[in-house]
Amino acid sequence: MQILSTTRPKTLLPKGVATFLPEGVRLRREIEKKIFSVFFRSGYQEVITPLFEYLDTFSHTSGEELLHRAIKFIDRSTGRIMVLRPDVTPQIARMAATLLRERDKPVRLCYSTNLFRHEDEHAGREREIFQMGGELIGPSDAAADAEIIMLVIEMLRKLNVKSFKIVLGQIAFTKGILKPFESQPPLFQKIMDCVGRKESSRLEALLQEVRVETALKKKVLALPDLYGEEEVLDRAASLAQGPLCEPGLKRLSEVYDLLKKAGVQKYIFIDLGEVRGFDYYTGTTFEVFADSVGVELGGGGRYDHLLEKFGAPSPSIGFALHIERIQQAMEMA
Repeated sequence: MQILSTTRPKTLLPKGVATFLPEGVRLRREIEKKIFSVFFRSGYQEVITPLFEYLDTFSHTSGEELLHRAIKFIDRSTGRIMVLRPDVTPQIARMAATLLRERDKPVRLCYSTNLFRHEDEHAGREREIFQMGGELIGPSDAAADAEIIMLVIEMLRKLNVKSFKIVLGQIAFTKGILKPFESQPPLFQKIMDCVGRKESSRLEALLQEVRVETALKKKVLALPDLYGEEEVLDRAASLAQGPLCEPGLKRLSEVYDLLKKAGVQKYIFIDLGEVRGFDYYTGTTFEVFADSVGVELGGGGRYDHLLEKFGAPSPSIGFALHIERIQQAMEMA
């Protein structure tokens, strides 16, 4: 007599990927529909980028960390290294600089796609990431920065995400203060880690050890504590000296004023010690958080030098939202 097994067969999926059942797919399509509705109403047009392409597209536009996490393989026909896309922005930058080069500016583009990045098994992060995002190519003013941030706020409201905050930074300001250390990579990285993690005591000990001059030491030690509401702008004013810091803080103030006039300042939290994307971004940066989810829901910023790597310089700003985390925030509302 044949005995039937009552145990379920194993799915044998690689770690970091997922299968979505009908209920999950329904919610995901609803999220896409609502986000795209905001994009289309604001004049953004959808594009689709290649699933894989040559490593060169990313090797001169992305940081070492992202390249290290890219999933690579060999193109049999050419022997060149290819990657599954680990980031969409460089692809869209290339598209804007080549195929859309003759288009009148501004160019507004949006997308919904999946990314692939290697993650250690213990990291608890996905290797296949579902994102929706937008890029605004051409404008360099504070209004463009505010437009992108207000798009994100409108989308989160439309999706009924509760208790979210946009953590607003200014990478030019931060770069201006940390620039003296860039010529010493090991020290620079340690300082960056301390600032990013807001480890003030460790930072002070490090600066004491390398005998940094008093004026510079004071500025660096101020960075981890430059977070909060509008008053942060006043506290930062005394530190805003030099060709990067001064215009950086001025731009941040302009963007905040525009958001305040739009009545969305309750969603804004300022953090001038934010160092995410230090090599990638050039000005305004932001990350999105919700009380119900322990990691960021997305983020973005200004990347004014990216298109010039494809031969057509143009100021640009964009963002991406992590769809699975957005879905989690909605379910926790």
